[in-house]
Amino acid sequence: MDDEVLDIKQKIISNDQYKNWMQEISSIENEFAKSSEFNNLITLDHGMAHMERVANNVYKLLNEYNCNYTICKLGYIAGLIHDIGMINGKKEHAEQGAKMAKTFLQELKLVNKNDAEVITNAIKNHGNGGDTLEPINFILAICDKADMCKERSLGNLSPIKFIENYTLEIKDNTLMIKYKMDNLKGKEGLYIIPKSIDIPKELCKKLGLKVGFYINGNYQIFEDREHYKGKIYQRKE
Repeated sequence: MDDEVLDIKQKIISNDQYKNWMQEISSIENEFAKSSEFNNLITLDHGMAHMERVANNVYKLLNEYNCNYTICKLGYIAGLIHDIGMINGKKEHAEQGAKMAKTFLQELKLVNKNDAEVITNAIKNHGNGGDTLEPINFILAICDKADMCKERSLGNLSPIKFIENYTLEIKDNTLMIKYKMDNLKGKEGLYIIPKSIDIPKELCKKLGLKVGFYINGNYQIFEDREHYKGKIYQRKE
């Protein structure tokens, strides 16, 4: 990642409006975490740490997919702000975030109007990649859904907390998603949020890529859900 992208990151995260959004999201998610302690509600972090992980992976994968530098840069920016719409809760946060991002990017003057449109479209469609064939849209959605690790787990109930970390890499026309977990109960976390599996599979086809999932180095075909039932969880919206 070059100095221009790091400079853009600093301008974004040091911005007062951005800081306020992060505080609001943190406040909302603290309430989510408390409710999940008692009600078996599964919640995921959508704050700055999540967005930074996604931004780094989007930049990396776009580069490995042989996109040009500008697209890699725009993908990084989209990743870093894709969940700002969470200030009003999870419902329709992608659409709300795209509107907020449009104004935010205009005020910071980080990119031109056309590039801002690319970023906001990616944010708007980060749930499923949308209907276009833009790699930035698909890869943002993939990186967002693949971000399953203990740092995202809110509350004490979620088996996602057993997923230590993960890596993403495009190599030999294959996207490899590698999870590390000391306790295989973490696999239940992937099953609870099936988009973490389904969205990469669906969008890799559109990108002309194969996809391979690995847990602790072992290839996964995800046909053993019955062994990982655990509790009955609900998503917190």
